[in-house]
Amino acid sequence: MENTSGQGKKAIVPAEIDGWNWGAFLLNWIWGIGNNTFIALLMFVPFVNFIMPFVLGVKGSAWAWQNKEWESIEHFKAVQKKWAYWTAIVYLFFIAAFAGLFFIIMSSMKDSDAFKLAESQFESSRQASEIIGKPFSTGLPSGSIETSEPSGKATISFGVEGSKGKGTVYFDAVKELGQWKINSLVLEEEGTGKRIDIDPHATTSAPVEGVVAVTPALAEKTATPVDVEKVVITTSEVNVGAAKAKAGVRKPTGDVNEFWGNFTWDDLSADEKKLWAVLGWNGRIWGSESESPASEETSWAKLSEAERAALTSLGYDKKSWNKE
Repeated sequence: MENTSGQGKKAIVPAEIDGWNWGAFLLNWIWGIGNNTFIALLMFVPFVNFIMPFVLGVKGSAWAWQNKEWESIEHFKAVQKKWAYWTAIVYLFFIAAFAGLFFIIMSSMKDSDAFKLAESQFESSRQASEIIGKPFSTGLPSGSIETSEPSGKATISFGVEGSKGKGTVYFDAVKELGQWKINSLVLEEEGTGKRIDIDPHATTSAPVEGVVAVTPALAEKTATPVDVEKVVITTSEVNVGAAKAKAGVRKPTGDVNEFWGNFTWDDLSADEKKLWAVLGWNGRIWGSESESPASEETSWAKLSEAERAALTSLGYDKKSWNKE
């Protein structure tokens, strides 16, 4: 058969090449420029660009044969095969890049101070423990975080699954003066769709064993005058290794690292958990010998403002944190 390629409409299109063209369909106008088929530039015309890829897929091979000279049918097939090959490479690259970017964004959101605080408050909630159970795992979050030091806001949701059930957690948080605060924390049970407002202060912590709360009435009945405020402070430091505080932040005595190292996660008060959550700690990794948050390997100078503020509240300073 005579090679009539490149002769425009007079060219006779061989039957063996007149079929679907993946390069023309997927790379459309780019393929059109490379194959002298400039009708592909209609891709830039609104509305027409919706149907043009399909037209190119069907008619592309015939138009390319008519509009450009080819050495032979085999040469034409080889070139179009390369277009299809590189089309697949380009699309796979963009899919992988998009997936990678999505994972990086979601991972950075999970590593944010706002997420850590919400996870810590959920972890310390008695309601969450009763509904989801412990231990529990969290999925990648979705939502948005906007920060402009020292303020910001976050609206995020993430999946959660525990020994008793699973669901989705939604929370809204604001950052004021460098500190994140949870405005609302809601759990939606999977299956029932029931929503429960999580109260982070309703913790599973038990009262301090062997400690009697001293009230003014009791103080009046004792033979020796009792300083109520002093007794309350003292009781929070009794049995440091086992005491479980309900609220507040204890003041470390002695070596600050050894002081906090004596506690389990459940021993910590809700307020203490919030502070440690800012540094990346939660009930799953507290006490773990193989896993710790990034803040543990970060010097005081490189910590965020929020992290340094949390450490200060926990009794640390630059010298004790850097172990100088």
